[in-house]
Amino acid sequence: MRYRALLVTVVACGVLFTMGPVHAQKKKAAPTTEDPVTLAAREAFIAGTSAVKAGQWSEALVHFEKADQLKPAPVVTFNIGYCQRALGRYILARSSFRKVLSDPSGLPEAQLEEARALLESIETQVLARVTITLLPSSARIAIDGRPLLPYEGGEPGVLVAGVAPAGEGTPPPSATFEVVIDPGVHLIQASRPGHEDVLVNKTFAPNARERLKLELDELPATIHVESDQPRAVVMVDGHDVGLAPVDLTRPAGTYRVQVVKKGFMTYESALEVAPGQKANLRAKLVVETEPMTKKWWFWGGAAAIIAGGVTATYFLTRPEVQPPAYQGGTLDWVALPR
Repeated sequence: MRYRALLVTVVACGVLFTMGPVHAQKKKAAPTTEDPVTLAAREAFIAGTSAVKAGQWSEALVHFEKADQLKPAPVVTFNIGYCQRALGRYILARSSFRKVLSDPSGLPEAQLEEARALLESIETQVLARVTITLLPSSARIAIDGRPLLPYEGGEPGVLVAGVAPAGEGTPPPSATFEVVIDPGVHLIQASRPGHEDVLVNKTFAPNARERLKLELDELPATIHVESDQPRAVVMVDGHDVGLAPVDLTRPAGTYRVQVVKKGFMTYESALEVAPGQKANLRAKLVVETEPMTKKWWFWGGAAAIIAGGVTATYFLTRPEVQPPAYQGGTLDWVALPR
């Protein structure tokens, strides 16, 4: 591998050192200052070849990437792919070799053929595939701290890991999906508000085909109930849960919360809580006003009124008393009032 990379390096040096040949031929008598960007790119490329000779692939990759930023060229991209492959970053190496083959200007046919062979080897013998089922499907998923992206040049709906910049996970296109991933150890994380995160450390062998199910559990809601009156009783769905203040944990849903104390009107509320939510409820109890019908004097007075009414009714409706028949004596004379 190192011999082939160095061979490409020799070709690349020729390409980089001969940039702008027309200017060099026209001004043989009076040499001019070389383009500083081209000069810096060449120096970075040469530094990369020196690192390859020493087997320092990470350092070589840094130099080649710097050369590519200054002066992009297929030969530089080829060497970037070589370094990525040597470091086990096969997903990125695949992208680099695909880029070379899409624009191979300046590369000899031997290097193009090698790029094709390396690309095919990566796709058919190295990259692992895992079919993931994520529940709920609205959860976010990230692998090694990076979101997933569509698999470039691959099947529709297939995602790839290790390409996107570091960041938060994103929801997948469906509950079950396939991910192309480098062989090796990876940290898979799934998260969703109100649910417990799922973290899985998993090792994938080269060219592995595996299935993985990630199911997130709902977090319970926390309900804090307090009252402006001491020793008030808290009831949830008709069950006594203690004296306020009280803290409860319940699954997501709707609950009927009552706060009760003698002498006060019952406080009642329908409380809806989401998974993982922290809800605070403060009950303000209002002094109960005793109705007139519960006053002792009301019923005492009412009894007197009723008794008086009965008496009056009796005297008003009783029949008039008739005197007995008068006796007229022997003469049968009776004197009547006028």
